[in-house]
Amino acid sequence: MAKEYLGYQSPDYATPFATFYNEAFLPLALPIQEALAHSPLEPERLPAFAAARYLETEGYTDCENGYTQYQDGSIHVAVRTVMPNVTPPMWDWWFGWHGCQDSRYKLWHPKAHVSARWEDGQNDVAYIGRHSIIKEYIGKELQDAMIQFQSPTDFGFSFDAVNHPEKAVYICARLGHPTLPVDYGYLVHQIRAIEGGSEMRSRFWVGGQYVSVRKTGILADLASEFIRKVRSLPQNFAPDLLQHCAEEMTHLAAFLPALYAENNRKSDDLQVAGLVTRRSDAGFDQLVMGTLFNKIDPGKRPDLVVEPKSVQDIIATLRYARSVGKKITVCSGGHSFSANHLRNNSVLILMKNFNQYEINADAMTAKAEPGVGGSVLMQELYKHNLFFPAGHCKGVCIGGYLLQGGYGWNGRKLGIACQSVIGLDIITADGELVHANADQHADLFWAARGAGPGFFGIVICFHLKLYPLPKYRAIIAHDFSMKHLEDVYRWAYEVGPGIPNAVEFQMIMSNNMLSVLGPGIEAIAPIFADTQEEYEEAMAFMKNSPIKRKAIIATPAFNPGIDMLYKTTMTHYPENCYWGVDNMWTHAPLDDLMPFIKEISRTLPPAPSHFLWLNWHPGSLSTDMAYSNEDNTYLALYGNWQNAEDTATYGDWAANMMRQMAHLSTGIQLADEGLHKRTAPFLSDGHLKKLQQIRAQRDPNGLFYEWHSRPAINESALS
Repeated sequence: MAKEYLGYQSPDYATPFATFYNEAFLPLALPIQEALAHSPLEPERLPAFAAARYLETEGYTDCENGYTQYQDGSIHVAVRTVMPNVTPPMWDWWFGWHGCQDSRYKLWHPKAHVSARWEDGQNDVAYIGRHSIIKEYIGKELQDAMIQFQSPTDFGFSFDAVNHPEKAVYICARLGHPTLPVDYGYLVHQIRAIEGGSEMRSRFWVGGQYVSVRKTGILADLASEFIRKVRSLPQNFAPDLLQHCAEEMTHLAAFLPALYAENNRKSDDLQVAGLVTRRSDAGFDQLVMGTLFNKIDPGKRPDLVVEPKSVQDIIATLRYARSVGKKITVCSGGHSFSANHLRNNSVLILMKNFNQYEINADAMTAKAEPGVGGSVLMQELYKHNLFFPAGHCKGVCIGGYLLQGGYGWNGRKLGIACQSVIGLDIITADGELVHANADQHADLFWAARGAGPGFFGIVICFHLKLYPLPKYRAIIAHDFSMKHLEDVYRWAYEVGPGIPNAVEFQMIMSNNMLSVLGPGIEAIAPIFADTQEEYEEAMAFMKNSPIKRKAIIATPAFNPGIDMLYKTTMTHYPENCYWGVDNMWTHAPLDDLMPFIKEISRTLPPAPSHFLWLNWHPGSLSTDMAYSNEDNTYLALYGNWQNAEDTATYGDWAANMMRQMAHLSTGIQLADEGLHKRTAPFLSDGHLKKLQQIRAQRDPNGLFYEWHSRPAINESALS
């Protein structure tokens, strides 16, 4: 480990920014001197951390400088520093620039700062979402600390805190120990523009009630209580922190404009906290292909891949793409069978780091980021006796799932999943973070629910409506040999309109049912019922089926549990395979469909390739949203193979079959689309026109890629 020391030594003076090193300090401003003389103040003079958003209010509080002390050992500290010729973006840059090198950190406070490094070991100019490991003197005490920088929105500040950095920048962080899992405070620096420069309003909340461990649960809570009782701050920590802050902010502000001008990054240089991988980087192709559930190489590549860690990372990426003439694509889980997120001349944003969720059981709501797996959310909801119509497959993240509609568990009763989206936090093409719901930014709220991969914004959080976990949950399965094909589909067609909404009836045709029974059709009835009466009604059509006696296996109703439901589903959708997929909605008579169903059975590729028949029979859509295309029956083909050389044999099977049936189709759904091979309608004509009108207003320069293809629309209708 390199030797640590105060001040500059020979190697430090060799750095290009050493000319800014100056050990001479300006005298403390008079308000700081007065604050030190008259503190501690009455506790109510400085608001608690929970009220930190008060800093957004125009004007000043009655105490901009001072500190308070509490019986539990906590302190609150406030410092206001006036900084001529300094702008808020300069400080935003500084916090990203200085943290990777001791000699940079010492510029800030030569008499107190010892060392600084980023925990991730990188030296890029970014700070939000990163941890800074520092050593510095607060008074006479050497402090080891980890500064955990977070987005202002995580601290409760409004979206304006992110959207208008020219007016104000908010530096927000959790304070903690660099090696122990213990946090002990918060800091916020608000830098807001004033005439002739800017002012920094610094706030610290440290010790006592703000001490906790970085884990959750009963043991963590007990540990936190213990730490609060035994941990005490040095006797003069509050006044020393006030003085230290005033000194370092005043000292740096004197030369920050010149330092910023000399080191400011070029507009074509993307600097974010998350990982950036370019085409020329080792591992680029492995990273890109690793985003695909479907292992077919689409032959297209982005110019770079960004894995953002924060809202600011995403905003910076959008601005970068716009400045260099690149388009944006987004990937949450990579289950797009057509690889919609892999395009040429693009910047691919992977939302894998946006994978947090929060359940409010009392309010029956949840907030979930796009990288959250639907199965992960569902399994957690079960623990709370709650439910959401999450998707059927593991690995599918809610980002793409909810944007395209969302056909999930109990969907016939609860509706497609996007109908249970009550709000979205969206970064627009303009780089603004907004909240969209029925009352604000309603155009984006309308568009996001159904636009799928053609949406022209980046959703960073979904606000969801939750439901009670249905009391009666079961599944019934009847497995038939292929020789009964016509009887099975005729029965399914005839009973379809009367199947209760608590049943999600579907049939899967494959060449090896249950991996052991050979070619045939599995008739499956998952049931989610709220009452005994509803449960009995839901089982009746399977129990009383006139063809039940022809089944090889006919199970009674049983509850396999949500884990087994997911495991069973995934036997039909294995990973690390090649896929050719297409689908259609239809209300065609069975006699018109039957020749094609027989042709599917004759040409069906080896298992686990399969043909899905989903009974839907929806009522009229009551929700006004972009999603608008559905019908009585959903038919989908899933060609699957394990060897790349078989792509030539099976790759076009699904698309070619659907082309033959296209005259019977009323459109497709975006979940299993093959728009790279076959264009088909996925929204109603009127809704597609409206969506494109909103696109023209929200993304006039076409920053975001649309779908692979879409039906032609009357462009004159958009004017």
